[in-house]
Amino acid sequence: MTDKLTGSELIEKTFAYITIMARECRKALILRFEHERKATPTDSLEAVIRQEIESWFSKRDNNIKLSHMKTISGRQGEILSVYSGASKDIHFKIYVDSLFTFVNSAGKTSAYLKSLNVRIDKRDFTK
Repeated sequence: MTDKLTGSELIEKTFAYITIMARECRKALILRFEHERKATPTDSLEAVIRQEIESWFSKRDNNIKLSHMKTISGRQGEILSVYSGASKDIHFKIYVDSLFTFVNSAGKTSAYLKSLNVRIDKRDFTK
């Protein structure tokens, strides 16, 4: 017979799982931006990042519920998105930092992904 996990054990197990998912998400999104979304229009950067993150998590594990909380634009080309997530009884946050390089071609500015980081903080995991 299996015993139910305590709150701290459940948080630890979920944290380990979400850490693995964050690494996989980062790799998948970098590859996707290198191959399929090379030159993204600058006016749709936030929407594209948001759509890619949400669709990747929903395809990867439909038990993880992810919702966008806020997006902060830093310097030009720098976007920080914060997502709240839930898995069973555990709630957490995911932070996505992205940095884009801009190229002006034919009067239209396009952006290329320079770096992407998907991170989590164990202090943001609560039961």
